[in-house]
Parts: sequence; C-alpha cells; structure tokens
Amino acid sequence: MGKKELLWDLLIKAVKTLVALFTLFAIGFFVESLPYARSLPFLSLKLSVSVFLNAVVSLLSVIVFVKFGAEASPAADGILDFIPGAGRLVRSLIKIMALLFAYYAFQAAIFPFIEDYEWAYQTVFLGFTLFFLVRAGLQVYESSEEISKFLVAGLRPYKTAASTEKPAPEKKQAAQSEPPPVP
Repeated sequence: MGKKELLWDLLIKAVKTLVALFTLFAIGFFVESLPYARSLPFLSLKLSVSVFLNAVVSLLSVIVFVKFGAEASPAADGILDFIPGAGRLVRSLIKIMALLFAYYAFQAAIFPFIEDYEWAYQTVFLGFTLFFLVRAGLQVYESSEEISKFLVAGLRPYKTAASTEKPAPEKKQAAQSEPPPVP
C-alpha cells in the first residue's frame, strides 16, 4: 500500500473515531442535563446516576480512542517509514492523551469515595503517564539515527546515495578514452 492510500486509510479511521466520540459526548451531555438523573443516587448518596453514567460514557470514549491508536498503528508505520516502530510510538502518544482525558473524566465519580486519598488517584495516573512517556521517549531515542538521516537528507535533497559514490579512477579514465556509443 502506498503512502497516499495509508494516509486516506488513517483519515477514514480518524473521522470514524471522531464520529464515535462525538456521539458518546452527546449522550453524556444529554444524560448530564437530565434533571432527574442529577438528584437520583446510585449505590450511595455520594454518587448520582448522571455522574455514574458520565463515567461509563467516558470509559467508552477512552476505549474508542485507544482502539483508534491500535488501528492507526499500521498506517503510521507505513507513513512514517523513516521512524522504525512509528506505530508503537503513535500508540504510546495516544495512550498518554487517553490518560489525560481519563484523569479529568473520572474525578467526579472517584473523588467522593477517596476524600483523603486524592493523592493515590493522582499517583496512579502519574505512574501510567510516565510509563508511556518514557516508552515513547525511548522509542524516539532508538530511532534517532534514522530520524537524523531523514532530516539531513531533507537538507540536501539534490544529493542522492548514488551521486555521492565516486567512480574508481581506472573506470573513469577508461570511460573517457572510449568513444561514445553510436545511436
């Protein structure tokens, strides 16, 4: 598959993911705006039905987003062929974004139950975020030579690998002494 086809495939997956996320957020907004869902308790008085349902919708959104990362990985490998394992890097970056979203999305459902232990919630998210950030950083470091070659080649577009090789002096002299072929 060429890069153009991979880019179109990635675009289709991105739009599909955006449609799914928009639908989930619309459902979450609608549920949150229901007056009888805000006051109705769920499992305890600390958690309302609307907060619980928004947490479920947020969980589904995180799953959709991470699934997009898995589906986009092969396309990223093909498009960013100058970065070995670009798909794995894209997956790590998408997981970091999903963690940032999840951190804020689940606070309303979790914080009422851990009033004195908010630090534990923050520590869990910090640990996972640092894990995926270090993994992405190591991936870039492993690929730094290939990335550098790509960037330097971009600075010298007129030189190719074939034009940098010098012919042996004997072949050059022999080529100059022979008359050109007659068409």
